[in-house]
Amino acid sequence: LVADWLPSAEVGRPAVLLLHMVPPSWDRGSWPAEFIARLHDRDWSVLVLDRRGAGDSGGAAVDAYEGEGGHLDVLAAATFLASEGVGPFGIIGASNGTTSMIDYVVVEGDGGPLLPTALGFMTGGTYTENQHRMVDVVAIGLPAVFTFSTAERAWSVSQQELNPGGWSFLEYASGDHGTKMFSAAPEVSADLEGFFAGVLE
Repeated sequence: LVADWLPSAEVGRPAVLLLHMVPPSWDRGSWPAEFIARLHDRDWSVLVLDRRGAGDSGGAAVDAYEGEGGHLDVLAAATFLASEGVGPFGIIGASNGTTSMIDYVVVEGDGGPLLPTALGFMTGGTYTENQHRMVDVVAIGLPAVFTFSTAERAWSVSQQELNPGGWSFLEYASGDHGTKMFSAAPEVSADLEGFFAGVLE
């Protein structure tokens, strides 16, 4: 696995892991440099991963969201963050990246020492639950933010009935899909930063 690593200036500061849309069509370069800089300017570490089969990472792309590969990709990233001495960390998954995110959280949720502090869903959908269900995420009790366009609101809105408390739902009339949301609805950058500031700091 290959990733861009932007460490904070101080050990123990928060970190954010970014998981891009479906490989191999998308890779770590799909995250806007401005958004990455925004997170790093808070003195947060940022790890921008090429999921397996995408960008410079090896492996078969389908293994990132079927079988145990997606869980293992995120586990490798979380293990790296721990080795760098970061503090609490959040994960933001864009589109199919949400699949690997919940695969990891559900598998590690049974006492795993490397659980994130919070989750960010950028236009989650039925593909998010390709292997695990959101009801299993509820049991773990993590804060989460759901960002979605009006055109793709159905899945995200349906999660409101599962809200254990601590979940936020942000709809954008002019939004788009996954990381394309950043150009279609630029306010999503500040909204994501604000949510994670509230749970990581």
